Amino acid sequence: MISAAWRADLFCRVVDNLGDAGVCWRLARQLVQEHGCQVRLVIDDPAALQQFVAVDPADMALLDHGQIVLAPWTVTDPADLVIETFGCDVPAPYAEALAQRAPQPVWYNLEYLSAEDWVLGCHGLPSPHPRLPVSRQFFFPGFVNGTGGLLREAGLLQAVAASQAASAADLCRATLTADRQARMPPEDLQVALFCYAHPVLDQLLAAIEAGPCRVHCRVFQGPAQQQVQAWAAAHPGHRTRFTWLPWLGQAAFDQVLWDSDFNLVRGEDSFVRAQWAAKPFFWDIYPQSDDAHLVKMAAFLRLYRADLPDLEAAQALGALWQAWVRREGAALAVAWAAVCRHLPALQAKASAWQAQLGQQPDLLTQLLTDAVGRGLSGPGLARPPR
Repeated sequence: MISAAWRADLFCRVVDNLGDAGVCWRLARQLVQEHGCQVRLVIDDPAALQQFVAVDPADMALLDHGQIVLAPWTVTDPADLVIETFGCDVPAPYAEALAQRAPQPVWYNLEYLSAEDWVLGCHGLPSPHPRLPVSRQFFFPGFVNGTGGLLREAGLLQAVAASQAASAADLCRATLTADRQARMPPEDLQVALFCYAHPVLDQLLAAIEAGPCRVHCRVFQGPAQQQVQAWAAAHPGHRTRFTWLPWLGQAAFDQVLWDSDFNLVRGEDSFVRAQWAAKPFFWDIYPQSDDAHLVKMAAFLRLYRADLPDLEAAQALGALWQAWVRREGAALAVAWAAVCRHLPALQAKASAWQAQLGQQPDLLTQLLTDAVGRGLSGPGLARPPR
């Protein structure tokens, strides 16, 4: 722990409200709970937080007690530590005030997560302001040493292991009605589905329905849930079991991933949380008009599958990801059946991958250690980082 009483400003422009805002909320909460910071979350769409913060009493307490303060985009009094997320750029008046403050705050641009090779060369580089005498630092999350690592709160891996070992009732099940609290039959494969509305989602559901595994599919709230409900209504004799989840806080969301056998996730926040869950998964990566998302996905798959000893399992997982992201509905049935056959090998890989990632220092520890090295100071800096 880096003990601090300095102030931190986090800037967030919402694009995918459960991704961008979700990452920023996790970051803000960890700054408060593990490092004693006073946090101001400057967000252009505070309503985006309502879907997952308002349903979690522990998160709401952080707001009610003023440990995290939501602020408008018009703020002009810089904190000691400034983190702009995903290249959102702080407002011009804020940057001018930042440049005039003495000592100058330590300023970071926390970038998008990528497994592409160029990240290693860009992590930590300075980004001087084009007209002001101040510079920020690029900080890139990543999966390998030499990057900024991944957001991971203290004790997370131990909590995942304990929960999975005990097969205890999760936080999500406490929100469900009594008739849904019983465990599903052991032959059911537990699948968590959190994706965007997608043109081949119906084909995936058909593949699951016809596949070799009986499936209990827990579908998170959002547009995809409506699409799945429409599919279920159109197929009244389906054998696939469905549970329609309400809006969940981040802790309950994580627990659903931990308790599943296979996870479909989206964006960036849930992509990382699926990896900490140590379960097989695939990624509904946010599409980009120039197809940059295909390059990004391929880079991650190369890294993730690099040491998967079962070649057929590696090929099955890759085929599923490719069929989904390229919207090849006809290929999904074959790919899903292959993944089901190779689940033991994919589960072993997911566990080993989580352990490998856990060897890195977490993102916030790395960022604060770097910030102290760059002169971050405050009235509560009790001891140097360790």
